[in-house]
Amino acid sequence: MPDSPLSTSALAKALGKTTKQMFAELETLGWIERIEDSWKLTAKGEFEGGNYRESQKFGRYIIWPSTVSAHKALCNADAHLLTSTKLARSFSLTRKMMDQILVELGWVIPARKGWLVTQQGESEGGCQRENSSTAVPYVLWPVVFTEHEVLNQRVQELSGSDLLCCDGHQVSSVQEQKIDNWLYLSGVLHAYQRRLPFEETFLSDFYLPQYHLYIEYWGEGNSPVQLPAKMNKKERIIQAGFKLIELDDHDVEALDEVLPRKLLKYGIEV
Repeated sequence: MPDSPLSTSALAKALGKTTKQMFAELETLGWIERIEDSWKLTAKGEFEGGNYRESQKFGRYIIWPSTVSAHKALCNADAHLLTSTKLARSFSLTRKMMDQILVELGWVIPARKGWLVTQQGESEGGCQRENSSTAVPYVLWPVVFTEHEVLNQRVQELSGSDLLCCDGHQVSSVQEQKIDNWLYLSGVLHAYQRRLPFEETFLSDFYLPQYHLYIEYWGEGNSPVQLPAKMNKKERIIQAGFKLIELDDHDVEALDEVLPRKLLKYGIEV
C-alpha cells in the first residue's frame, strides 16, 4: 500500500499537537523557515522527506511522509522547548517576572502548584507538561518564542527609557518604574502619586487602596531637592498611624524577594 503523505496540520494531529506547535517545532529543528508570508522547506527538511503539493483551495503547502510521525526528533520534542526559567534567562529577567508576564498576557494561569497553559497560550505554542515525580504542572515554550513580537514588546516595556510603565503610569525614575511594573504584574491594585489625606499637599509614591498602605521609595532616583519634603511626608504618615513600606535602591534590585516579605508583614500575600 503506497505511503499517504501528511500535511503539517495532519502531522500535528498524529502527534497530538496543535498546528502552531508543529510549525514552531519544525522551524526550531531547521526543517522549515518562514519567508515573507509562506513556509518554505530547508535543505534539511527536504532531506527528511518534505515536499510540496499544489491545491486549488489551499495553494502550495508542505507535505511529509507518514514515517516522519515516528521521527525521534519529533517524538522527543521537549529537547527543543524552553522552560519559563530558560525563557526568562534569554531576556535577562527573573523566572518570577517571566511568569508574571505570561499571566498578564493570558497565556498561563497559576495552578495550586505550578502553571497551566490557557487556550490562548496553547495557540501561541505553549505545551502543558507535568512533573513525573511531584505531579506539578508546568508549561514549555518553543525556542523561537524568544523572537515572539508581543512577548518582546512586553519585555521592552519593563525597561523602556521613557519611564512609561506597563499600566500606563508615567513615573519619574527607573527605580519607580521597576516598582510600578512589579506591582502591576503581581496583580496588586495601586495608585501612583496619590494625594495623602492631609491639609498639606503630600503625594505618596505608591498607594494600595485595598489595604490603605503607602509605599515610599528612597534612593538615587530621588533628587536632593525632593528629600526634605519626603522626610516630612514620612513623618506625617507615621504620625497618622498609616501603614508604610519603605524601599531603597538595594530593595529595588531584589523586589521579588524583598517586596513580598514586606507586604506579608501586613497580611498581604502575592
